[in-house]
Amino acid sequence: MILALTKGYLCPTQPFNGKVHSVFRRSVNIKTDLKETPWVSLLDDTLPATPTAYQCDFRSLQDLTTMVNVGDTVFMRGEIIRLKPPSRLAINTVVATNWQQAPPLPFINKKRVWHNILIAERIFAEYISEKEKQPFISISEYIQYLGLNTPRCIYSLPEQLVENIGRGKGLTPSGDDFLLGVLAVLSYVREAHPDAATTYQRFQIQVPRDISKTTDISAHYLTLALSQHFSKPVQWLVYYLFTATDRLTIETAITTNLLIGSSSGADTIAGIVYCINKLLLS
Repeated sequence: MILALTKGYLCPTQPFNGKVHSVFRRSVNIKTDLKETPWVSLLDDTLPATPTAYQCDFRSLQDLTTMVNVGDTVFMRGEIIRLKPPSRLAINTVVATNWQQAPPLPFINKKRVWHNILIAERIFAEYISEKEKQPFISISEYIQYLGLNTPRCIYSLPEQLVENIGRGKGLTPSGDDFLLGVLAVLSYVREAHPDAATTYQRFQIQVPRDISKTTDISAHYLTLALSQHFSKPVQWLVYYLFTATDRLTIETAITTNLLIGSSSGADTIAGIVYCINKLLLS
């Protein structure tokens, strides 16, 4: 039996039945029969924690794709998740602890935010320049490189950003990850910034109309974002960009996100920094 080390704050504790939606070397996504939590993930503890995922100690298992198949039956009873057949893999979630969410934003210090964004852009540009083997001096250049649509004023035409849904390759296309970063900022500052709350509400109306253009996995994360739920690395990066008082904290948070997926972390950071710039610093 495999131990779940942490669990997202939206993970179910009640029994459920389900099927394996997708399986990768270090993760399994499950479609459940629960209305409140229709999607649950089992992730290796080296992958980023999400609101609907159990992080597990998969070190004893070399490759989950050799053990689990799409369509396999899954059920949870007594907080034990079992997959059968043929794997008979069992996940004990009883002792899993909730990962710590980022605290609310106390207030907005524009000078501090501006300083932190400059640090973030330098770290980001250096990383992307090396990765893509071409020079980038700003996140704006990277957004252009991705070919994403962005309005000059995020308040006037936020719906233009929704056009990016499904744009790009991968399980979570670049346009979706970018939009997720935008939503993370709007959600986080909505209490302290009335225009952010209004803009966020407009996304809550428009995104569901276009969400069928993307993958099931990406649609799941966008749906969570529309209800103000984000992964642990994204939450804490947004928090630190508004509150950190030292470079090391920013650098650590940026690096943690950059290491997510092939480009998902970078694309999400681009959305976060773009939104903060348009919201507060333009």
